[in-house]
Amino acid sequence: MNNSNNYSKAIDDSSPQPIDAIIKVFISNNRLEAYINIAPPKNGGKPPSIQALMTALSNKNVTFGVIEKILDNISKSPIYDKNIIVARGVRPVNGINGSYEILFKIIRDLKPKEREDGTVDFHDLEIVENVKQGQTLCNITLPTEGTDGISVTNERISCIKGKPVPSLLGKNTKLNQDGTAIISKIDGQVNYNYGKINVNETLFIKENVDISTGNIKVAGNIIVSGAVHPGFIVEATGNIEVRGGVSSATLISGGNIILRSGAIGSNLNCEGDLTSRFIENSRVFVKGNIKTDYIMNSNIKCGKTLQTTSSISKIVGGTYLVGENIEARIIGSAAGVNTHLEIGTDSTIIKRQQELIKELPQSESKAHSLESLISLLRQYETANRLTPEKKKTLHDAVYSYQEIARSIENGKKELAQITELINTKGYGRVVCSDTIHPGTTVKIGPFQMKVDEPLAGRSLYYSEDGICVGML
Repeated sequence: MNNSNNYSKAIDDSSPQPIDAIIKVFISNNRLEAYINIAPPKNGGKPPSIQALMTALSNKNVTFGVIEKILDNISKSPIYDKNIIVARGVRPVNGINGSYEILFKIIRDLKPKEREDGTVDFHDLEIVENVKQGQTLCNITLPTEGTDGISVTNERISCIKGKPVPSLLGKNTKLNQDGTAIISKIDGQVNYNYGKINVNETLFIKENVDISTGNIKVAGNIIVSGAVHPGFIVEATGNIEVRGGVSSATLISGGNIILRSGAIGSNLNCEGDLTSRFIENSRVFVKGNIKTDYIMNSNIKCGKTLQTTSSISKIVGGTYLVGENIEARIIGSAAGVNTHLEIGTDSTIIKRQQELIKELPQSESKAHSLESLISLLRQYETANRLTPEKKKTLHDAVYSYQEIARSIENGKKELAQITELINTKGYGRVVCSDTIHPGTTVKIGPFQMKVDEPLAGRSLYYSEDGICVGML
């Protein structure tokens, strides 16, 4: 008996021991997933339980994003020797880089525009883009911060923030309050150079204004290093400076005009002063002063003083309407060229007077036509024959008539005021240091004098009895 029991015990001791299921936990390199891989139990070992699964995850610090439903299914129907995802973190969302949209042309096509008839226009190349103060030049989309992620071990995974746009601010530009737009600080010409947006007060033309540039129109100032060729127009709200000649061209300035050479056969118009070496065969309207070496055969309107300087200093041929003084060394010529001088009247006032004299009859004619139309429509209205369409026409006609009548009344008042101003305005002088030649006519106020013989070193001025001739 004892031998038999010892034999049975020896058999029991040699039986395989039960081995429970072995749970291994793996975490992905990006820490956003956790997996389990279960080795099956052996020799009657225990399958994985929920508690065993949770403990295995906890031992690896997997505490976030655990998918409990999967763990529950595994505990009920184990899957062995396979990687099973059991936890998911939150992936970080990287920020979006900022972006921008430039609202003007960066690269300009300087090809001449083709007209409807197939010809091309060399004058309109649009090489300049003018902008106003406060105008938006560029829209900016700001970068986003992004959102941090969370790993399965409940650790923060930093996102990558969006990068802001590079600074585009150049000369005379600024950001709006929230940084979403670049705006212009001034009126000027916009350009994009070396990654910067600039607005310039002064445009520099390195060579000539010709078919390579077309006409130029700028908000601000312009300096032309070369000449302005025939047929071309240069227009600026500020000053214009031309270092070469101006020939059969047009200059229009909201400020001053400076001609380092001179003008021949051109139209010059400026709100400020005009400085030039010479003016020949040109039409000139200047609200301020004119200073030049000489003028020949031109039509000049000058709001203040016209002065010729240097050793040449002459005014020969043409008509000159000047608000204050006319100063020259020589006026007219020995050949008796007709030269007409008129002083004491602001050319801008004369221009407005001429506009009103032309406009008032036109307005009165329109008013008369409207009166006839209104009278006819009133007859239809009395006879109850006024259709909705005719009723609207009557309403519009009455409104237009009232507006025109008001305009006529205001125009007549303004014309009367201008006439009174002309009659009461003080007068300047004609000052000639050398000779006023025959052929010259001088008008000061209501008086006119024709020079029949040379006057040397004389000053002509107004008196109640007429034009006086005095010594310098």
